[in-house]
Amino acid sequence: MLNIGIRADGSTNIGMGHIMRCLSLAKGFRDAGAKVYFMSRYEQGTARIRQDGFEVIEMPYRKSENPKGFSYGDISELKEDAQQIIAGIKAFNLDVLIVDSYNVTEEFFLELKTHVKKLCYIDDVNKFPYPVDVLINGNITGTTLNYIRYSNDQLMLLGLKYNLIRDEFRGLPERIINREVKEIMITTGGSDPFNLSLILANIILSDEGFKGIRLNIVVGSGFTDVDNLRKLCKINKNVVLYENVSRISEIMLRSDMALSAGGSTLYELCACGTPTLGIVIADNQREVVDMLASEGYITSLGWYSELSDRKVLDSLKLLCKDYDRRVSVSRKMQKLVDGEGVRRVVEEIMRTGRNTNGQN
Repeated sequence: MLNIGIRADGSTNIGMGHIMRCLSLAKGFRDAGAKVYFMSRYEQGTARIRQDGFEVIEMPYRKSENPKGFSYGDISELKEDAQQIIAGIKAFNLDVLIVDSYNVTEEFFLELKTHVKKLCYIDDVNKFPYPVDVLINGNITGTTLNYIRYSNDQLMLLGLKYNLIRDEFRGLPERIINREVKEIMITTGGSDPFNLSLILANIILSDEGFKGIRLNIVVGSGFTDVDNLRKLCKINKNVVLYENVSRISEIMLRSDMALSAGGSTLYELCACGTPTLGIVIADNQREVVDMLASEGYITSLGWYSELSDRKVLDSLKLLCKDYDRRVSVSRKMQKLVDGEGVRRVVEEIMRTGRNTNGQN
C-alpha cells in the first residue's frame, strides 16, 4: 500500500481551491487503496479536510495573512516549511508527496526531493522549471504554457484530460435549458475577500428587470462577511443563501445562469452546462478565464476591480434574452471535461510509485 502525503492550505486569503482539488485527488487515492495524509495550516482548510475523513498533520499557524485580498505566503517561510514536511515524510513513511501551493521555489523542491520517492506538484502558472517527478496542470491552459522539463524522465500530466474535478460532476445528463431565466447563481468559491457576492447581488437587485429572479448565493467556508449577506436575504425573499453546501452541483443544475469567480468552479459549471459570466479575482485565474472565454465556453467580465453596474447588468440581460445562445453554449460546456481526470492522475502516480518500490 502506498502512503501519500498532500501539502495544501485553504483560508480566506488563500481561497479553498487548492484544498478542494486535493480532496478530489485524495478520494481517488483512497479508493485505489492508498493511505492519504494531509499537511496543512489554517482552520478553514483543515476543517474541510477532516470533513471528508482524512488525517491532517497540522502545521504551525501563521498570523501574517493579508486581510485585503489573496496572499499565498512568503519564500522566507519555506525553509521552516520544508523541515516540517520532511518530518512528516519520515513520521508517516510517505512514498509520494504532492504539493499544491503557489509559495514554492526551486530550492524548496530540491530539498524535499531527496527525502521522498516521488515528488509531485499541482501547478497553474508555470513560474519556472519545477524539479519534481510528476507535474500536474489540469487546466485548459495546461498544454499551452510551454513547460520545460527539469529532467528527461519527468512525467507531465497536462491539460483537461487531467482536470481534478470532483466525482459529483461525472456523467451528468445533458442540460435542459429553460426559455425563461428564473434563477441566477452567484459564487466566488470558498472565500470572498472582496465581498463580491454582496456587490453582485446588490447590482442585480437594483434593476427592475430582475425583480422576479431568484438569486442563489453560495457561501464558502472562508467567507468573513456572511452577516451582511444574511441581512440581504432577510429583506429580499428572492435571495437564497447556501451555506455548508455538500453538493454544489445541485445548485448549479437548478440555476439558469451563473456569475462566478475564476478558478475550478468554472469547470464545475461547465460540467453542469450552466451558462456563466466569469470574473477574475486573482492573477492566477486570468489566463484560464481568458481562454475559456476566447474558446466560447463562458463570457468574461474581466477583473472584479473594473466591474461597473452597467457592464454586469447588460451582460446578464444579453444572455438572459438569447435562448439559442444559452442552449448552444450549454452543450459546448458539457463536453469540456469528462470527469476522468482524477482517475488518470491516480493511475499514473500509483504506477510510478509502485515502480519505485520495485513492485509489479
